[in-house]
Amino acid sequence: MSAFTAAGTSRVVTVNGVKTRYHEAGTGPEVLLCIHGGAPGATGWGNFADTVVGLAADARVIAVDLPGYGQSDPIDLGTGKYLPYADHFAALLAELGIERADVIGLATGGAIAIGLALRHPHLVRRLALVSSAGGVPLFSPAPSEGQKVIRSYYGGTGPSPEKMRRYLELVIFDRALVTDALVEERYLESVADGPARQAASAETAGGPAEPLWQDLSAITCPTLVVWGTENRVQGFDNALFLLRQIPDARLHLFKRTGLQVPFERAAEFNHLVRGFITDSRSQEADR
Repeated sequence: MSAFTAAGTSRVVTVNGVKTRYHEAGTGPEVLLCIHGGAPGATGWGNFADTVVGLAADARVIAVDLPGYGQSDPIDLGTGKYLPYADHFAALLAELGIERADVIGLATGGAIAIGLALRHPHLVRRLALVSSAGGVPLFSPAPSEGQKVIRSYYGGTGPSPEKMRRYLELVIFDRALVTDALVEERYLESVADGPARQAASAETAGGPAEPLWQDLSAITCPTLVVWGTENRVQGFDNALFLLRQIPDARLHLFKRTGLQVPFERAAEFNHLVRGFITDSRSQEADR
């Protein structure tokens, strides 16, 4: 059993007056910042527990709660959907005394990571975009089936365990992974602050989504794009678009895998990211 637990890795820092919770483990030579998705009930530990535990031997791994999620206070999203978060995480890294980091972004967190790489390129050494927003679907419908389910979660009769189960069974390919415990955990998290949680949701709050796709060619750091071919929120055609537009990019596709690659393919995902980190580290040493 791992020595790392949610409680044991939990930390809190105040960034520009905003309480921000994160989980930290490891003392490796690099920092790996993990930014989770914007779906109801998402948290840093909930989306990246396996990543924190699995990669702590290779890096100092930090999994944040998005502002307005988990135990992080909300921020003002009036100016956009992704870039206010990106600026917040730039300030977080400064508060923690971190000069550069490798950044993993999942779903909405991917678009935030793109924004971080575009607005604060000096902070991002390498970028991993997993089931990422921020691109353009080439042939899948928009909004997707999964996006409709996410956006309707707080509507109608309001959130419920049944709605949460439907969402999880849609985004996770192997339904055996959707346990009663997982449904309860995500549901309780989604209603933890009542209406305030809904108001702060990245899927319902903030201004219009910034057109990050227009500037993808300006990303200068090595980028790993990771996708599941059964992703029903962001089809893997989005991955092809990112691969085409980002100058130094590589793509890995997992069959029989949905949105939650770090959870559904934990061991393989960690191996992939570990290779990306160490390969880039050795290339830098050779220069």
